[in-house]
Amino acid sequence: MKRCPQCNRVETDEALKFCRVDGATLVDAGDESSATRILPSSQTGEAQVVHTDSGRAHSATTTLDTGTEAKLRTQELKPSAAVSSKSELSIGTGLRWRFLVLTLAVLVVGAAVFSYFYFTRSSKSAIDSIAVLPFVNASGDPNTEYLSDGITESLINSFSQLQSKLRVIPRSTVFRYKGQQLDPQEIGRKLGVRAVLTGRLTQHGDMVNIQTELSDVDQDAQLWGEQYNRRMADILAVQEEITSEISEKLRLKLSGEEKKKLTKRYTENPEAYQLYLKGVYHTAKFSTEELNIGYSYLNQAIAVDPNYALAYHGLAYYYYLVVDWTMSNHEAMPKAKAAAQKAIEIDDTLALAHADLGEVYWYYDWNWAAAEKELKRAIELDPNEALTYETYGWYLVTMGRIDEGIAEGKRSQQLDPLSAEHTSVLGWDLYLAHRYDEAIEQERKAIELEPDYWPGHSLRGHAYAQKGLWREAIASFQRAISIEHVIAEPLIGLGRVYAVSGKEEEARKVLAELNDKSKHPYVSSYLLATLYAGLANKDQAFASLERAYLDRSWYLTQLKFDPELDPLRSDPRFADLVRRVGLPP
Repeated sequence: MKRCPQCNRVETDEALKFCRVDGATLVDAGDESSATRILPSSQTGEAQVVHTDSGRAHSATTTLDTGTEAKLRTQELKPSAAVSSKSELSIGTGLRWRFLVLTLAVLVVGAAVFSYFYFTRSSKSAIDSIAVLPFVNASGDPNTEYLSDGITESLINSFSQLQSKLRVIPRSTVFRYKGQQLDPQEIGRKLGVRAVLTGRLTQHGDMVNIQTELSDVDQDAQLWGEQYNRRMADILAVQEEITSEISEKLRLKLSGEEKKKLTKRYTENPEAYQLYLKGVYHTAKFSTEELNIGYSYLNQAIAVDPNYALAYHGLAYYYYLVVDWTMSNHEAMPKAKAAAQKAIEIDDTLALAHADLGEVYWYYDWNWAAAEKELKRAIELDPNEALTYETYGWYLVTMGRIDEGIAEGKRSQQLDPLSAEHTSVLGWDLYLAHRYDEAIEQERKAIELEPDYWPGHSLRGHAYAQKGLWREAIASFQRAISIEHVIAEPLIGLGRVYAVSGKEEEARKVLAELNDKSKHPYVSSYLLATLYAGLANKDQAFASLERAYLDRSWYLTQLKFDPELDPLRSDPRFADLVRRVGLPP
């Protein structure tokens, strides 16, 4: 058995070394050498009581109640085992407490430092990227879809003015999420942005309700939310409030000039603004019918506000889209030029208007130097506009600066990687460079992005034909025709494939159909020349090219590189045509 020298507790467990009560080292039950005890003294009745104190033992002579005055004396004793063990326990316990306190202090200080830097960064540093997701049209009326889409695009365009401080995801990318019930935080992480703006719009008569919410993707938290109930006449003011609030919540430190850009109005007339939004909404659908609807709304916007620069740009872009598809270059380009010049006259800082004018100089005036100057000016004013890089790249390819042109085309795709148009036009650049496999791959990507994008199907058909893949080429053109049956371009492409693949009868049937003006009100003379060249009818081909020259067809800008005209290149009439167009050697 063992006994505690402090409390005299007896323990039967031989394996136990320390007292369960006070932690003292146990000793054998019969050993009193280390116990506190009364020691006999002199016959005067004095007794010695042994005490322990911090590792040193001493005896104090204490006078018992014998009636005799006692004298205290101290006698040094040898330290006992109990004293030594208790002292060690006390020291060890103290060290452990000090270590624990020090560790906790380090953790607390570390957490404080981390919190300071992390939350200071989150709360004070500017958020440098944003995605404005398509506002939800909660009205249940498809006729108000233009408004929810238009406000979304207007906000994107406003924030894009701050390109030096804020990266804004382009329209074509965010609109892929239109109609999907997805978590904004998840979309934000996919797009690699720090903030996401969402909104819902409801229109009831002349009243509109807009609910907005700005989320911090890093913090997985809401930064800001607001609800606006306004009249439609106040829609422009509401947009200004939204952009101002968001720029503040993003902690952007804006100069006076930047604040002006952010809240810039191109019109003070809400009716003109709504008509413009409708025009852009329909034009973007890129079909003959929708283009015509868009054209009508853009003209109405200009009629309401004759100083609406953005509406003039929309009109110029419409003419650019329809040229040589639904009307001749000679008919469309002078109107596009007038619209672009009017927009610049109203607002010289409108980058898209300079791009419009550059296209006219390139497509119609064949003024190559002026075209490049305007396109570069557009890029200078807005270096984040993918459409301008697309146009500039195509221009450079037709000038024979192939590598430069393809690099600019790739730049447009990098800025807006989910745009079927930018992807497809880069494919056409590669086609003109005779890099057919790469062109086919680009058009495949464009179709994957937008399955009903008919130019992608048609342009892929041209590339397949150059590789002699007749079945694939025919299928591609037929798919394009099924989507867009008024514009003649894919039908002419199909006729040419029939011609070069030995199906002359089918090719001539296509020619007969092209003469039916009820089905195809406008047929490009240049494209007809490619069909005649495929049929080996050189005289008819050059007659068509001459008509294209008189119409100043934009297709003539690619005269030197179009592989479909290869059967005509050895003819002296071809060299004469290149000289008259004035293409660089």
